[in-house]
Amino acid sequence: MKQTTRLIIGLCVLLGVLAIMILILTWPLMFGKEIILDTRPVDPFDLFRGQYITIAYEIGSIPFVEGVKSGDNIYVWLEEDENHVWRYAGSSPAKPEDKAFIAGKVNYVSGSTMRVEYGIEQYFFERNAEFSTRNMQVAVKVDSNGNARITRLMQDGKPVVINYQNASLTS
Repeated sequence: MKQTTRLIIGLCVLLGVLAIMILILTWPLMFGKEIILDTRPVDPFDLFRGQYITIAYEIGSIPFVEGVKSGDNIYVWLEEDENHVWRYAGSSPAKPEDKAFIAGKVNYVSGSTMRVEYGIEQYFFERNAEFSTRNMQVAVKVDSNGNARITRLMQDGKPVVINYQNASLTS
């Protein structure tokens, strides 16, 4: 009887940890505000991780903020332009109260600029997929803490059309 109780408790703890991890990763998708960001993508392939694009954002390189160093968290304020693209409006190591923002981590500081990563720099897709990365934007959802998740890739304001090549083997 005691072994069965221990097993049930262990499984409940394991499932609880798994549920918390899933909730943390999906929270921005469920409750976040959608914003659209300009990009500069690169299309690599990794044998172990598959096909993906590495995305460099316009807000990835921002002006230096006094007192910030590599590894620090930073909050980047965003403002929507007339094309509904959100652009850099300012930044601070302190979380803003009444501004739209995205949270990032300072990757490195170089002179008067900082390189910031937001955790949305890679987008994975199926093998043999083809799509144009010209004029691409990324729609992301950002929660109240600034955590972001990619919701879709866009091109000229419309969802990206992905074509899949036939992956047949020839002998």
